[in-house]
Amino acid sequence: MSDNNIKIIEPVGCVRGQITLPGDKSMSHRALMFAAIAKGVSKIRHLNIGADALSTIACLQKLGVNFQLGKFTVDVDSPGINAWTQPQDGILNCGNSGTTVRLMSGLLAGRENLNVIITGDDSLSIRPMKRVIEPLKKMGADICAEDGHLPMKINGKMLNGIQYLLPVASAQVKSCVLFAGLSAQGKTFVEETIKSRDHTERMMKMFHIPVFHNKNIISVHTLRRSIPGFNYSVPGDPSSAAYWIAAGLLLPKSRLLLKKMSMNPTRTAFISLLKASGAGIDLISNDKNLEPMGDVLVCSSTLRKFDIRAKQVPGLIDELPLLALIATQAKGLTTIRGAKELRYKESDRISSTVAMLKNIGAEVKEFNDGMNIIGGLKLRGGKVDARGDHRIAMTASIAGLITEEPVYVSGWSTVNISYPNFYNILDRISKK
Repeated sequence: MSDNNIKIIEPVGCVRGQITLPGDKSMSHRALMFAAIAKGVSKIRHLNIGADALSTIACLQKLGVNFQLGKFTVDVDSPGINAWTQPQDGILNCGNSGTTVRLMSGLLAGRENLNVIITGDDSLSIRPMKRVIEPLKKMGADICAEDGHLPMKINGKMLNGIQYLLPVASAQVKSCVLFAGLSAQGKTFVEETIKSRDHTERMMKMFHIPVFHNKNIISVHTLRRSIPGFNYSVPGDPSSAAYWIAAGLLLPKSRLLLKKMSMNPTRTAFISLLKASGAGIDLISNDKNLEPMGDVLVCSSTLRKFDIRAKQVPGLIDELPLLALIATQAKGLTTIRGAKELRYKESDRISSTVAMLKNIGAEVKEFNDGMNIIGGLKLRGGKVDARGDHRIAMTASIAGLITEEPVYVSGWSTVNISYPNFYNILDRISKK
């Protein structure tokens, strides 16, 4: 039940059923970009159709890449990256998508025929861009943004390869520099002290772009020949699966089967952490592709408290608000530290998560880089402002299934950024 601005989530008895997950959002962005780099026609199946991926499509269309969206596939016809054309108005609007702006900046910085201004919505315009501007400038890029925020102007020019140590664990920054390295003279090396998502490197291997690993250093060199079009099927999104996993664990007599989820080792820390805390989660099947997929069975479980520290955060970055909710139902005191990066997401996710939990009756204490959550308490329900953040909206909605009274989610439609079908599935699996 809902009106235009508020979604009312009422408590349920259990959740049961089978769910086909949406395509992974991170991989969908990258698949679209690699299809635009390629020369010819590519076919992408099971693409995430949230607003963020559509922002990537809109930007690439303005560069001369053609898209045909079908029910289950997207056909991409590209002239190849060397033949991208100047947008008529010179503006690329990335909407709410941080992945689009940060990865596209790497691809655009070395395009000598392109001069663009990258913009975004109000939320994206306050997110930090210095983290990509600085390495690109070291490569010789002509790029500027007032106070390190959008709008960002890029005048494409010849780049030089660099050796770059990531100051923060960020797959977006890593991917930006690697993409820029494809247009740079000489080799580009990226070193990460804490491993982040590696979808870009894996896709480079899939599409026969030379990429090399030496321990924690990834390197690329100038892409001297075009890559051909390809067929690619996007695995199911683990970050979307996490909400159903939480519901299945927290509600009694629940059983959910999640189909074809990505089993990339940089994306399964959420499952590993919960299994170590007593969660009944089983992997049913697992293929051995470069981007492996598997089915996941989730059953009701009694959970113990857990502790999260800085080295674990990159592998859990999308799921931390949800883990905070799960911690309210686990036995003991859960602590989360080293997660200051959450403050630079679609909302300040430390502040918005703490506010959400307090509003529905949890006992939680905020710290600069995390929070403490007292577990084992019944949540009463209440009003939650999603603050324009899809992950806060979805976490609050899962909370509404287990509270004593309904949860009223204001700004619920922001789920369309990553999971437009979220509430339809929530209704389907909920049993009184």
